Amino acid sequence: MSIPQFLAAANGTAQLWSSADGQFLGLLSSDRYDMNSISNLDGIYGSLHDTYSIRNPHGLYGGIHGGHSSYNPYCGKPPVVSYQNKIVLVITRNTSIQTNGLPIIDPDFLLGVYMQLGYSPNIFYPTSTPMDRLNQAACNTQQSLNQSAVIIASMFR
Repeated sequence: MSIPQFLAAANGTAQLWSSADGQFLGLLSSDRYDMNSISNLDGIYGSLHDTYSIRNPHGLYGGIHGGHSSYNPYCGKPPVVSYQNKIVLVITRNTSIQTNGLPIIDPDFLLGVYMQLGYSPNIFYPTSTPMDRLNQAACNTQQSLNQSAVIIASMFR
């Protein structure tokens, strides 16, 4: 399962926490009306101005200079995603951080996924993968060439 697919599957159940001080930073949810959602721009965890929002560019958890911020490229203890009581992702722009094998994702990517899910819930669950679509296109092209060859051959009989 890809990270976007995981985030889609965990929509409304995974949580964002500060690994530095244990502060709850919101529910990973595309629900723009849930007061705990990181997608609610008027809520505590989705606002551009609230203390506990990773969207607050001047805050402890959202600013590029914030000590516990995912946007701080030097933050040693950035926010993490908890799912079913396990830490599963690290949200940071610190590319040199040690995560003990946990995947790292950019905070804007995280927020963007939930924004997209709010508008197109099935965006990360296409009916086919890009490789499936490419293989199907190749098969369709081959079938068209075969049909063209049959038509051209019949013209010269």
